[in-house]
Amino acid sequence: MRIVHVSHAWEGGGSGLYAAALADAQQRLGHDVARFGPLRRRERGFRASWSSPEVELAFSDVVRGAEIVHVHHLAGLSMDLPRLAREASARVFVTLHDYWLACARGQLVDRDGERCVGPDIDRCARCLAPHLWAPLPGAARLPLRRAPVADRLNAWTLLREQVDTFLAPSAHVANRLIVEAEHCALPLLHPIRPAPAPAPGPIRFLFAGALIPTKGAHVVLDAFAALPAGAGTLRLLGPAPPYDGRSDYAEGLARRVGEVPGARLDPAAPHPAMEAVLHEADVLLVPSLWEENAPLVVMEALAAGLRVLASDLGGMSEIAPSAGLVEPGTPRAWRAAMAAEIRRGRGRNAPILREDMPAHAARLLDLYARRRT
Repeated sequence: MRIVHVSHAWEGGGSGLYAAALADAQQRLGHDVARFGPLRRRERGFRASWSSPEVELAFSDVVRGAEIVHVHHLAGLSMDLPRLAREASARVFVTLHDYWLACARGQLVDRDGERCVGPDIDRCARCLAPHLWAPLPGAARLPLRRAPVADRLNAWTLLREQVDTFLAPSAHVANRLIVEAEHCALPLLHPIRPAPAPAPGPIRFLFAGALIPTKGAHVVLDAFAALPAGAGTLRLLGPAPPYDGRSDYAEGLARRVGEVPGARLDPAAPHPAMEAVLHEADVLLVPSLWEENAPLVVMEALAAGLRVLASDLGGMSEIAPSAGLVEPGTPRAWRAAMAAEIRRGRGRNAPILREDMPAHAARLLDLYARRRT
């Protein structure tokens, strides 16, 4: 079977890591597997973030002869790729990793940091004004540019008609995008061994994710700062990409960490090193302010036997039913939840194992075959 996997990235980020691991696993099972994206492009601007003749031309060559096109993310590529795949007689599967297809910002969070009820031409035009008017300054004082937003929302409507099967790691993501989807839980990308029994000592909290406002690292840092000194440690670990083109969030977080005894900030660890990172922690903290779908780090933490505290948002209760769910964005609530973990002390839960990648890859191959048109 010839399969083309499409992703905006193949390293870093959950969707890129998953797409790469799945493509490799299906190739090891003896199939002809190609990867498509990202590309170096001349096009710039808002429209180029979701529509690109350059990308479409390059894809037309890759998709020739493919039986399956499995889309993971189209940011910076083109929302017209599923149509081109269908025209090439390929069946199209789309894994819903986040909300980008309906929300140009990807997380259903507006530029003021508020969670959004969903796409709407006027609402999106206000939220995206700096991008729609770039490079002009003062976008908030300029008229709303509704036409580009309408074009993108129309492209999302047309894309839905070209997809044979949407695959949803959580029911929540399918419900928010208002699509019919087959539930397809994500696997562990690599085996994670159960963590060894911890030695006595203060409880060790871990945040592992991007250092951007919507991931909420500042919330747990404020909560930790209010706990009794010496009761635990907090490790914040992850990449610090620009957010809305700015780096001040990560810089402010680093300054704040320096003022909080017991807290430390580390750069992102390579994914193969995550097992060791998890084995040095007791409780994973997931304080996201956006509606997370199915974070890989949560599944890895559960496999290692860590306890998990997570914002009561999105698909968290589905993928981590044993997690303690906490009011998002509220340091007082997080302080209370973390204090309860301190009272429990160090210790492990029974590991919660998930499907491994070889079995997952084979299951998807079977699904591809059963969904012949």
